[in-house]
Amino acid sequence: MQQVIGMIPITRLVLLVGVAYLGYALLLVLFQRSLLFPGRWLTPPAMPSGVAAAAETVWLTTSFGMVESRLVLPNHAGGPFPLVIIFHGNGELIDSPHPAFEQLQQLGCALLLVEYPGYGRSAGRPRQQTIIETALAAFDVVRVRPVIDRTRIVSFGTSIGAYPATVLAVQRPVQALILAAPFSSLRPFAHRRLLPAWLLFDSFDNLAAIPQYAGRTLVLHGQHDTIVPFEHGQQVAAAAVQGQLVPLPADHNDLLDQSRFWDEVRTFLAATGSLQKKT
Repeated sequence: MQQVIGMIPITRLVLLVGVAYLGYALLLVLFQRSLLFPGRWLTPPAMPSGVAAAAETVWLTTSFGMVESRLVLPNHAGGPFPLVIIFHGNGELIDSPHPAFEQLQQLGCALLLVEYPGYGRSAGRPRQQTIIETALAAFDVVRVRPVIDRTRIVSFGTSIGAYPATVLAVQRPVQALILAAPFSSLRPFAHRRLLPAWLLFDSFDNLAAIPQYAGRTLVLHGQHDTIVPFEHGQQVAAAAVQGQLVPLPADHNDLLDQSRFWDEVRTFLAATGSLQKKT
């Protein structure tokens, strides 16, 4: 009888812990997309900045509505120009791209800044499938323009943008692929938060996608990345058919601030023949 009475508090404690965990798991499941896509709550600035300031707005037609993109051409006449299609991180908007992207414009590349569904002025909600649909629509709309060299299109993704960049390269004729701080998939992040991976609505599985792309891939990753650990970049580069890994002494959010980052990108674009032909 005393043993039974002594077990009651332990049983109750286990029950309380179980209920607390279920509540924790339920909250994360319900709000996972809000946590994954914080940029959808950002208000677009009245005037775009950087390379986006003088860009042409290109609206993309999708099954869920219109999604915004911005086409930036080099500052000199001529063409057709090579094109870099850019997918940003989850806490950004196309109105405020990283200032260093101007270097690609100076190299003679056109840039297409692709927004995510539900971000800024764009319709829809950010989901794995809606983002993929947007990426494919962006490629299909812009590649037919005479000012674009359709044989020199590069897909460029940062952080969560690595996934649409990779899927685009798999499903469309992309000459080269550049990934900055990619994650292998979202499953390890679920495990770190004590959640089973099957509770994820979206996996963004770069490891599964990238072996399907036969072209050359450049992976740049910060060795001190506290958000997407460096080993994720190592795994993605190793899984690529023609993968090249460049480790940099950076964290996650300052990776694109590294001068060597852009030196490596420039070298890679030249080596893959992705820069404008000299006449």
